[in-house]
Amino acid sequence: MNKIIKLVFVFVCSFFVINVNADVLTLDDCLNLVLKNNSELKSIQLNIDAIKGKLAQIEMVYSYFLSAGVSCADDKSGRPFSLLGRPYEIKNLAYDAAVNKMFGFGTQVSFGLNGSHTDSVFMSDSVNLNVTDIAPFIKLQQSLLKDINGGTTKASVAKAKASAKSALYLLEYQKQNVLLNAKIAYWNLSYAKTVIDFRKNALNRLEKILDWNQKRFSMDLAEKSDLLQSQAAVKLGNLNLKNAYEQENKANRTVNQFLAITDVIVKYDVEKFEEKGEAFNSDYEPKKICTRLDVLSSLEDVNSATYDQISNKKTSGADLILSGQLALNGVDEDFEFVKDNLTRAQRPSYSLGLRYSLPLNFKLRRILNQGYEAAKISAQKKAEYLSIKENNDWQQLLDDWNDAKLKNILAIEIEQIQKQRKQEDEKLLKTGRTTTYLVLQTEQALDDATLNVLGSILELIRISETAKAFYSYNLELKVN
Repeated sequence: MNKIIKLVFVFVCSFFVINVNADVLTLDDCLNLVLKNNSELKSIQLNIDAIKGKLAQIEMVYSYFLSAGVSCADDKSGRPFSLLGRPYEIKNLAYDAAVNKMFGFGTQVSFGLNGSHTDSVFMSDSVNLNVTDIAPFIKLQQSLLKDINGGTTKASVAKAKASAKSALYLLEYQKQNVLLNAKIAYWNLSYAKTVIDFRKNALNRLEKILDWNQKRFSMDLAEKSDLLQSQAAVKLGNLNLKNAYEQENKANRTVNQFLAITDVIVKYDVEKFEEKGEAFNSDYEPKKICTRLDVLSSLEDVNSATYDQISNKKTSGADLILSGQLALNGVDEDFEFVKDNLTRAQRPSYSLGLRYSLPLNFKLRRILNQGYEAAKISAQKKAEYLSIKENNDWQQLLDDWNDAKLKNILAIEIEQIQKQRKQEDEKLLKTGRTTTYLVLQTEQALDDATLNVLGSILELIRISETAKAFYSYNLELKVN
């Protein structure tokens, strides 16, 4: 009765799995679904897009920008105004507009227009003065110390770009980790399904031994201990099969988590991972063609800290600013006199100036410089550590690969020997020249050997996928 229930259970489970897993989900299709549906990857990708979108802000310092202003004044102070006497009231409207541009060599240039309109009423009421002044101009300003040849500005831009690249490399590294874990989860599921098939076959072999012993025991040709040993072996086979199904459920949940699916069962079949292992029988071995992204990120952190220190030294020190302006004045006077006439003048004007500044907080500047120096050295030490760690990790990966490949070869050889031993024990069992206990030991040894083969293949896949993810990636990261 128990045997019938067990067979029904296995049949139903097999039927359910076969019908649910009707379609094969390849690894590439699985990864595409992960990229499309996984929330963690979406978050990482949105952060990548956000940083790339903000990179344009770094170049805004070199962009053209418009500035404009207007002011009004009403002066009734009665201060003397040239030779025309003391005014009663002066009303002035001033306005300006300019297009400004910072160039890479550090010069700030402004092209614009100044304008004003002044109404003056003098106390004698004999003269009203209305003056409209419109002056196109070009203005240049150049730092001769801080920003000579654009040094400060270039350092600030380079620092911002290095920080952005560092953040992008780390985000891409996180993305690689998620995709690698998704691949490993996929192959773990394939492994779990293969183990289920293996456990079914093993159980079938144990049931044949049990049937053989039941017939022999019914004919008084076998001891009861042989029958009990066979029954215990079948129950152990059922237990192993149940454990295999539990492992498959866990693998299902992990894959579904990457696919953003809440179901327990993956509604697809997957590739046979043993076929993947066949590629490792050739001379294939992992290749390192790229530097790991966390190392690249640390190197950009060094660049960022270096440019940050340069920028701080320039901005916190003395400066000498040269400025010059050329204005094409056009004056339109409208004078009303009782006695005399004034002439009208239109002429360009020039100006040239120097301005020197020196911060006096020398102690604070020294402390700040020490802080920036410490930050740069810290970034350098971290980059050195990660570079050494990456090299050690790669060497360990190669060692693990060679060890796993050797274990795979030995496991296959052991499995072949155990298969031969099983065939010999089956012949001996049929002729009564061996015991059930020894035959079951042979079955267990063959099971262990086969599982060792499958485990070594899974380990080779894990190492290969890790090498491809971190050391053979294809990444286009453009930060101009």
